[in-house]
Amino acid sequence: MNAKVVTASVELKKVYSILAEDVEEARTYGQTNPSGFAHRSLFRATFALIEGLSFQFRSVSLACAAAMPQLLTTAEVSLLKEEKYKLDNKGTPKASADFQKLLPNIFFSMRCYAKVHGATFEPDTKNHGYESMQKFVSIRNGLEHPKSASNLENSDEDLRHAMEAVMWWKNEVFRLLQACDEADEYWKGRLA
Repeated sequence: MNAKVVTASVELKKVYSILAEDVEEARTYGQTNPSGFAHRSLFRATFALIEGLSFQFRSVSLACAAAMPQLLTTAEVSLLKEEKYKLDNKGTPKASADFQKLLPNIFFSMRCYAKVHGATFEPDTKNHGYESMQKFVSIRNGLEHPKSASNLENSDEDLRHAMEAVMWWKNEVFRLLQACDEADEYWKGRLA
C-alpha cells in the first residue's frame, strides 16, 4: 500500500480516537454536571468528531486518488480539496477555497471514501435520524455562530434531536465502514 495512503489511514484512526474520547469525556461531565455549558460542550465535541472524521475520509480519498488517479474524477478531487478554479484578470487559472454546505460535504466525503475502497455507499436520508441531523446542524450553526442568547440555550427537544442525530450518524459510519470492509475483502481476493 502507498505510504501516503497508510499515513492518511493512520491519521484517520488517531483523529477518531482523540475526538471520540473528547465526546465521551464531555458526555460523562454532562451526566455529573448537567448544565447549558455541559450540553454546549458535548454538542461542540460531537460536531468536532463528525467534521473531523469527514475531513479524514477526504484525506484518505485524496491519498488514494494521488496513488491511483483513475479512482476519482477531476471534479471529485477538486471538491475533496475544497477548491474551485477561476481565471484571474490575465486569464491564468487560480485555485480558491470552495467550502460546501456541511451535510452534503459529509455525504460526499463518505461516498468518495467508499469509492476508493471499490464500494458504493448512499447515506440513508429517508430515516428519521436524518431529519434530526438536519436539526442538529442548525443547533451547531447557532452554537458556532451565535446571533443571540437563544442560540446558546438548548431545550430538551434539542437534546433529543442531538441524540437521534448522533445515533443516525454512527449507524451511517458503521454502514460505510462495513461496505468498505466487504469491498476490501472482495478486491483482495481478485487482486491477489
